[in-house]
Amino acid sequence: MSAISKNIQSIKNKSGNKKILAVVKCDAYSHHAVRVASRIENQVDWLAVANVDEGIELRMGGIKKPILVLGVPTYKNAAAYQTHNLTATVSHRTHFSILMDGTSYHINFDTGMGRLGFVPEQAEEVRQLAVANQRLICSGIYSHYATSDDPGSDYVQTQHERFVKILDHFGEIPLVHMSNTGAVANYPNLNHFDMIRTGLGMLGYNPGETRHDWLEPALTWKSTIAQVRPIKKGDVVSYSSTWMCPEDGYLATIPVGYGDGIPRSLSNKLKVNIGGKLYPQVGNVTMDYIMIYLGEDQIPTEQEVILMGKNGWTAHDWADQGKTNVHEIMTNIQGRVLRRFIDS
Repeated sequence: MSAISKNIQSIKNKSGNKKILAVVKCDAYSHHAVRVASRIENQVDWLAVANVDEGIELRMGGIKKPILVLGVPTYKNAAAYQTHNLTATVSHRTHFSILMDGTSYHINFDTGMGRLGFVPEQAEEVRQLAVANQRLICSGIYSHYATSDDPGSDYVQTQHERFVKILDHFGEIPLVHMSNTGAVANYPNLNHFDMIRTGLGMLGYNPGETRHDWLEPALTWKSTIAQVRPIKKGDVVSYSSTWMCPEDGYLATIPVGYGDGIPRSLSNKLKVNIGGKLYPQVGNVTMDYIMIYLGEDQIPTEQEVILMGKNGWTAHDWADQGKTNVHEIMTNIQGRVLRRFIDS
């Protein structure tokens, strides 16, 4: 996991040495939240999760750093913020009454994401609510860019200006954060405030189409060949017979499929690395298997196959061919895929 540490340091350097909040929601994008958080805890200032249950998992795993829950507090989970020392997100006026006395929270403003948060016109109202609810502890305020993944977006500057005007309504706020990895990488002249949030970036990927060579993918997904057999010209492969063999050769079957996180949309598009050579996946991806056309190469079973990562296709390549984003590719990797953690 040294790649993750290197990526965090690179992001920190590019931000002008700002504080770092590591987003480890959705099991750290399928990388294993507790293991990742444990590895980087001494390197970051905060962690963030999607919901209370993810925060509790980190605490049960021994994580001590502050944890921000990005999701919505409810009466059902309000006590957990106190019990497990979690910081809430307040994004609606009702949240002030839901949270228990002494709970720490960050205020979330929607400056253009259109998801959760107070709108800019509510800034003065929110300030008054915060003052009226001093039984709670306001420890931060944040917003989120919608289009910072790639350079050249005027909307980034628009959102930034809206957030700056919001901050005029508030006095001393301990922690202000808005920038993600994309904002740091693509908009270096912005005021990045106090802290940078990074999720996919620390795992080695920029969320948009722009690729940065200073980010190193942390994950390599491997499998092995389960079976190799001859295939004749004209033979068809897999459900719906979407692929026909062009010449006599060999077909390898690999024991991974969409049940493990290989999108069916990559059928007849994916390429895998076997012995340093890229081979095409053929036929429709099935739940438990994919098939690889080896041409004239007769490769033995148990040979290692690199599905994603170093020396193979990256998650960017998967996303491009599958017409989706890297977030979805990563979070689709299922629990039955064995994780091994290597420092190198």
